[in-house]
Amino acid sequence: MFLNTRHLWLQQGSYALRPLRASPIGLRAAFVRLNSQLPQDFDPKKNLPSLGEWKHLKQHIPGESVQRNELRDRIPMFPLGKENVPTLLPRPGVPRVGPKMSFRQVVQILKLKRQPELIYESEPHRLYFLACTCMAVVFAVYGCVLMEFAWFKSNKDFQENVEELDDIHRKRQRLFTFAEYAALGSLALFTAYLFATFPTRLVRRMWYLPGPVEHVKFSSYPLIPGRPTPIITLPLQNLERRLKARVWTGKGFYGTADKSFFFFALKDTIGNKTWIVDRRGFFWSDGRIFDFLFGKESMSEAEAGIPYDEKVGMLNREVQKKKKEMRNKYGRFYQFKLGAEEVKHDAEIASSYVSLLKQSKNRKALPKDDEKENNL
Repeated sequence: MFLNTRHLWLQQGSYALRPLRASPIGLRAAFVRLNSQLPQDFDPKKNLPSLGEWKHLKQHIPGESVQRNELRDRIPMFPLGKENVPTLLPRPGVPRVGPKMSFRQVVQILKLKRQPELIYESEPHRLYFLACTCMAVVFAVYGCVLMEFAWFKSNKDFQENVEELDDIHRKRQRLFTFAEYAALGSLALFTAYLFATFPTRLVRRMWYLPGPVEHVKFSSYPLIPGRPTPIITLPLQNLERRLKARVWTGKGFYGTADKSFFFFALKDTIGNKTWIVDRRGFFWSDGRIFDFLFGKESMSEAEAGIPYDEKVGMLNREVQKKKKEMRNKYGRFYQFKLGAEEVKHDAEIASSYVSLLKQSKNRKALPKDDEKENNL
């Protein structure tokens, strides 16, 4: 079948049909798209966000915003319920475990990265700063009051000298009295110091650094506002989470929400430091990745995501099942019956061992009798 400039010839086998005139109206109608759903005034740039909207949107994408260390960034907004509202969106391009992608494939994607990959970003820690500041002030006041009372009490006892001691014993008693009350004040001041420095252990962002020796880089807060952001880089094998504190709970968008503990800790085994990771934040894929990286679990254990309490419960249920089977087989007092059988078995072994000792002793005694007979 071929098309001429003015005529359309159709051929089939050896039969030729008469020429047909091609109508220009028919050709034009043949190439018209019917029932088109495309809008006539479609402009792809029209629906794009403006520059101001894009700057605002970047503040909610993990890894895109600029983290500052100003004092106003540590003051929470009132009412405080606003601080519990999530502000971070899922990061584009991060794979998720689902029907089309297994956990093993997700881990393989992370392992094959060539550049540092952002695996965590926290929500603003303003409530942490508020709570730590309040607790630090309270314990600092307690510590100062106790130290002042220790000084007052020791001087008062020294001046009154109720027991009428000499100067040497009075000074010694004064020192003991001051140390007795100052110990509690020192403990309170040390607790205030721990609360004041607690925000410096909070993890803000965390990157996975691929390579022959895997590393983890994360940022924290400086103690004094306005100072540069501390950046810590550690080998992955040196960071571990606690055995019982699983990251994956199966609750929340990333499966990390927990009503009892709102953070989990990562311990540096070399530097003996503990870093705090808030459960409210962005996690690469989901919390099972963190169990695999920092929990030192196998692929199957991390994918199953069974909590420690559930593992203990499974073991207890298995023990109860075995006890029930033994009770049905041997009766209610199966423990005493099994114990009696074990004692009987041990007694048989002991008796056989004693008989073997007697036989060996008799065999050793025969040559001695022969030697005596020969001497006679």
